Amino acid sequence: MLRITKIVPAVLILVMASCATDEFAHLKADVSELKKVQYQQKDDVADIKSRLSISDTQKGKSDTLNAIRDSQENLNSKATNLSRELQQLYGRVEERKFYVDHALAEAKAERDLLKTQLEMVTSEIGDLRGRVERVEAALQKKGIAISRPDPVPSQKPPVTASKEPPTDAPPPPPSPEPLPVQQTSPKAQQTSPKAMYDEAMKEFNSGKYKESREKFNRISKEFPTSSLAASGNFWIGESYFKEGSYEDAILSYDIVVKKYPNSDKVPAAKLKQALAFIEIKDPKPARTILQQIVDDYPHTPEAEQAKKQLQLIGNQPTTKTDTKKKATSR
Repeated sequence: MLRITKIVPAVLILVMASCATDEFAHLKADVSELKKVQYQQKDDVADIKSRLSISDTQKGKSDTLNAIRDSQENLNSKATNLSRELQQLYGRVEERKFYVDHALAEAKAERDLLKTQLEMVTSEIGDLRGRVERVEAALQKKGIAISRPDPVPSQKPPVTASKEPPTDAPPPPPSPEPLPVQQTSPKAQQTSPKAMYDEAMKEFNSGKYKESREKFNRISKEFPTSSLAASGNFWIGESYFKEGSYEDAILSYDIVVKKYPNSDKVPAAKLKQALAFIEIKDPKPARTILQQIVDDYPHTPEAEQAKKQLQLIGNQPTTKTDTKKKATSR
């Protein structure tokens, strides 16, 4: 009996030890499983972080590309605006260059005219001097003394041609031959600018462009302050335009614009000037002039024709009102 009581505790101890061993093994297995789960979670977290970083990188690239696109669009818009402004400036420079060349040509023409007039006056003076010398020689042959005024007053008595004093007073010297006076006909004296203008218009309508130009030029020279002078220069430009001399027509129209800015012929002169530029294949100054007509004379037939011409040469006309609206919308 005593042996059994001793064996039972030992068995209990072995059973308990065995149970403890099994429980420790289970705990160890659970710990290892937890470690595996922990490692898996770490890998998942790293994978998530990697994906997030890739997504952020792609988003940053996308934002950068969008910014570059926006920047390129802005640069293209600015380049387009600068190109338009440069074209407008080039047109203005071409127009100014044309006006300067025209002014230089006018100055040269006036200088040549003055030179010719000076040569004519010099020639006339030479002719008069020769006639005076011939008259003096004829008088000297007849024994008539001729006294010329001295440039400096002289107190010496006048020297006579004969050595002995004449008993009788010499006859008075004959008066010099009168110079021929160019008589103007009564018809020429009574010619008015209106009559001359009507006559020139008849020749223009008959196709005698050269003859009409001569009469229109006479009106400008003889009656420069007349209201018909501007119209005369305009029709001179029209005669050149009819003949196909477009550059000469441009110069004539420019005289109307510059010399008679208040004339009612200015819009028509500008329009025909632009058309002449188009005829010589130079559309840039033509665009500038046509736009000026639209801006400065908006309610005229010339403005309507200018708009049509701008559309034909590929440039939409803009008015000052449209410009103000665009500035307000900005």
